[in-house]
Formats: sequence, structure tokens, C-alpha cells
Amino acid sequence: MSTSSSNSNGGESGRKRASKPKVKTGCNNCKIRRVKCDETRPQCIKCLRAGRHCDGYPPPKRTSGDAAIRLLPRPANIAADEQTNGAPIVPHPSSKHLHLSSVFFSPGDYSFDVKEGQYFQVFRMRTASELSGFFNSDFWTRSVLQESHSEASIRHAVVALGALYKTLEAASESPPGSPQEHYDTETAPDHYCFALAQYGKALKRLRDSLEKNEANARRTVLISIVLFTCFQSFTGDHKAAIGQVQHGLRLLEELGPETRAPRGGSGAVVEDELVQMFTRLAIQAKSYDMAFHFPAPYVIQLSPKNNPTSPQSPSLQSDVASTTSLDSQMPDQFTTSQEARSSLDSLTERILRFNEALSAFYAGPNNILPSSIKSHGIGYGAQLHQWGVAFERLLQKRRDPSISHTERAGIDVLKMIHIMTSVLFRMNFSTAETDFDNFFSQFRQIVDLAKEVVVDEELTIAETRCGDPRNCRHRQAPNGHYMQLPGISTLGYRPDGTYSHIKASFALDLGIVPPLFVVATKCRDRTLRREAIALLMSSPRREGMWDSILCGKVGEWIMEVEEEGMRDYEIFNPISTSERVVEDKRVMVKEILFDLQYRTATLRCGTRGAMEGDRDVRARETQISW
Repeated sequence: MSTSSSNSNGGESGRKRASKPKVKTGCNNCKIRRVKCDETRPQCIKCLRAGRHCDGYPPPKRTSGDAAIRLLPRPANIAADEQTNGAPIVPHPSSKHLHLSSVFFSPGDYSFDVKEGQYFQVFRMRTASELSGFFNSDFWTRSVLQESHSEASIRHAVVALGALYKTLEAASESPPGSPQEHYDTETAPDHYCFALAQYGKALKRLRDSLEKNEANARRTVLISIVLFTCFQSFTGDHKAAIGQVQHGLRLLEELGPETRAPRGGSGAVVEDELVQMFTRLAIQAKSYDMAFHFPAPYVIQLSPKNNPTSPQSPSLQSDVASTTSLDSQMPDQFTTSQEARSSLDSLTERILRFNEALSAFYAGPNNILPSSIKSHGIGYGAQLHQWGVAFERLLQKRRDPSISHTERAGIDVLKMIHIMTSVLFRMNFSTAETDFDNFFSQFRQIVDLAKEVVVDEELTIAETRCGDPRNCRHRQAPNGHYMQLPGISTLGYRPDGTYSHIKASFALDLGIVPPLFVVATKCRDRTLRREAIALLMSSPRREGMWDSILCGKVGEWIMEVEEEGMRDYEIFNPISTSERVVEDKRVMVKEILFDLQYRTATLRCGTRGAMEGDRDVRARETQISW
């Protein structure tokens, strides 16, 4: 009957669909498949749930306001670069499993639905302290939470980070298949998809705020940039994270120092914290770039006006001369680790700016400055030495029973970073890799301090999680399958049982990974180098952009290249252990290109001092996975 009716109506085979405008903003995959895209960024949930790789979105049409609004400028195919490795630092021993209530939660003027409220509580109770790493930070535990009550973009970003934390927690519960207990990992993809959706909402609300020119918008942008950088580092989009940091540094420069003056009340604290946070993010991004040599435009610039000959920027002479003004700012002895940390952050940033300016002025190979200008750095070398002297009392007191595990680890980490900074600064003026042999005692101290941190974490968490080491389910459980999600590598259980209680985790601050990476790639003592690599591989941690497993893999490959042709390493054979890599076999990392979605990287190494385009007989290239 319906057939005859339709045929009699002008010969049409059926009713026409109502005409609607086509949506052209979906991801490339959904367009090809002709399905409606949910437009979640950086990857749409429909593709993730279908088990497909999301190719990202076409670049939007540019408008005159684009430059001011878009905080994530990147090509459409960067979603393939979107996710990377990793796992990182351990939960604080005091953290306990939180049984979330399903009650409705409403901060300030904005209402959460039940699910958002749960993830907000996860952030408040666990994620905020994790992100602080080894140091207490009011920025995460107070300032961000306060701002989330009035700023929708910050609120959604906080919820997204809470959901990411639950993703990592659900995907890395160890050990799978443990006796007497069952961990459900099926919800990990749901946490992850929810995090992506909330991240997209945070971006949209921030753009809305900027378009409306709301009061305090720039400050909201700065806090949001920190949260977005955290999210991108967590999921492994290092290039986007570096872009965010660069955007924040430019905005701070535009605002000028006069706008950072205390405004009274808590506002002054927040402003000071924001500047400190960007200082640390800048140091982190610059250190990552110096280690892996990202191509432009992903090279972090601490000083947008970093040309020493530019009239807008300080001259080399004034910049070097200004180091003497730091003498009065550094005490004879630091009384707290926070005081020491702020001082080291300031000094490290100034050194990196100094190196950046010199590198721009004296074009040359990566990380090498002419020895003829070594005298320019004498002031910084003296300041690094003075910091070490002022820190010695705290370092010696770290084993005092009154010092908490977290504070002790923070002291260890500060000393490790200080040693690393001192070694790399002095090596800026050297063209020979053999000169690193002069720092064996410093490398030994880095490894010993890292062992303190990892062993303390293992013992503390083993006591919390198991109680009786004789019946430890983490050591008895078989090696099982772990949920793998884009950009999040989870290695909660190691078959050899070493450090088996330390779960995959994340902190935004630097910790033990960068110093251990320097030892793994620059120390040619065969035993010590292997100890550093073992520490990187055995204790999975993500420290901002730095991933311990990736760094361990890179260190292993550099070691294999350099030790090619040498006798096999045998720990109890003194002839084997004492053999050193000769200069014409030594290499340095030249470039690393990530495929973060599939956790692979193309790695190039070559001769220290060789310029791009030179014939380099030591050049090697490989692909690694983690």
C-alpha cells in the first residue's frame, strides 16, 4: 500500500529527506566513513570506540581573531603524533583509594553533573598532589581549585585531568591476575574518552571567554595554558605542550613585569605562582629540546627577543654582568628545600637564556659554544658552585627521621638536577665527548641519589599496599596483559619483581629522569651506565614531558652503538667492566621524531660537533618502540 502511494505521487520511490546543511567540521575519518562525528579533540570518541585511528581535523578557516583565540595551533595530521609513552612518579604514600560518592556537586556558579563531580573529586583528592611531584605546591592544591569555581574552562580542564588520572589508575593496577583480588581495567577507555571530551569543552569555554573579552581573561589563559600543557604532556603530545609553553611565555612578556606586582590577598600569591610555574615549564621544555633536538617550529625559545644584537634585548655584556647581582640573593645556607628550589630554578633559567643568546650569536653545532667565550660563563659557574655550598646542610640532613619521605626525595632530586646542570653547562664549551669522563664522581652521585628515591618509594608503598612482604601478591603474580591507551604506557608489574609495587604515574615537575638520562647517554663507565638505564626502565614514571621508559630505550641504543666491537659486558670481569669507549666511537643524540600514537620513534645520532650536512661516519639511525 505504501508502495502504490509513493509511486502514484509523481513517480518518486519514497519521501524526500528534509534538507539540512552539511556539517564540515568533523574529523577526516568520519567524513570518509560518512558518519556524524562527535568532534571531540584531539581525537573523536567515535573513532576511538570503533578501534580506528583518528586522523584529526582539517585546519579551520582563518579569521582575523584566530591568532588571539587559538591556543593549540597545529596541523590536522598532528593527531597521529598525538599520544606517546609513558609512566612516571609514584602516588604519595598517604594517598588512599577514594570511594567516590555519586552526589551532585556544584562549585561556585557552575554545576557539575554526577560524573564531572566524581572526576573533580579525584583531582582534588589525588591528582593535585601527584602533579606536584616531590614538592608541595599550592598552585595545584589550592589556586587551581579556587579558579575552577569561577572559570568554566579551568573547571573542565581540572575534570579532564581527574579523568586521565583514573585512566592511568585503571590501566596500570598491578598485578593483573593477582591472587585474592581482582582489578577491573575495563573502564579505562571510558575514563580516557571522557577526559578527551572534557578537554575539548575546556578549549571551547576558553575561546568563548576570549571572544567575550571577559574580565581577567589573560590570567585565565595563563592558568589554562598550564593545565593544557599538563594534559598534553600526560597524553604524550610533546610538540603541542611545547607550543603551549611558548604561547604562555610570550603572553607573560606582553603583560610585562609591572602587571605581575602583588595585587593583595591571594591574588598576589597566584601571580607569583604563575610566574614560577612558567619558569619551571620553560626549563622543562628547553631541557627536553636540548636532549632530543626537535625541529622547528617545536623549538622552545625562552626569550622571544633572544638576539644579543637586538636593541630590545640585553646585550651579552650586560647579561653576563648581571650575574654578579645574584650574589646578594643567594644565602650562605638554605633553610628549606622550597627556598633552594626557587633559587635553583631562577639560576637554571638564566643559564639557559645565556646559552640561548650565545648560540644565536655564535652559529655552531648543537649544544656547543666556542671556547673563546668561556670567560663569559665564569659568573654562572661560580653561582652553581655557591648554590651547592648553600645546599650542603640540607643534603646532609635529609636522612633525619623528622624529614618526610617526600621531602627527602625532593632534596635528592634538587641535588641531582644541580649536578646535571653543572656538568652540562661546563660541557657547553667542549667539542670532545671524552671530556665527560672528568665527571665520573658526579655521575656516580646522581645514580646513588636516584637509587635512594626509588628504593624509598618501593619500601614505603610495599608497606602500604602489602604489609607482609612474605606473601606479596605483586611478586607472585604472573606477567599479565595491560590495557594500552594512546599516549599512556602502563608498566605496573615487572617480571623480575624489582620495584614491583611502584605503579605508573605522572607529575608535571622534573625529577630523577633527566639526570639519569644524562648518565645513560654521557657516562661511558660500563657498569654505572647500566645502573642508570636499569633505574629508568625498572621504575616507570612520566615527569612532565620526560618518560623514563623512552629515555631508557634511547640510552640502551646509544650504548649499543658506542660499544659495538667491544668485548661483551660481564659484571664480574674487571677487564670487561673497565673497558672504555674511545672518542671515535662516541656519539650524541642528534634528533628524535616521535610517532606518539604507536609509541615508536625514529632516532638519529652522530658525532659531537658535526654540523648539519657534514659527512659523519658515526651517523646512525634506528627506530625504537616502548
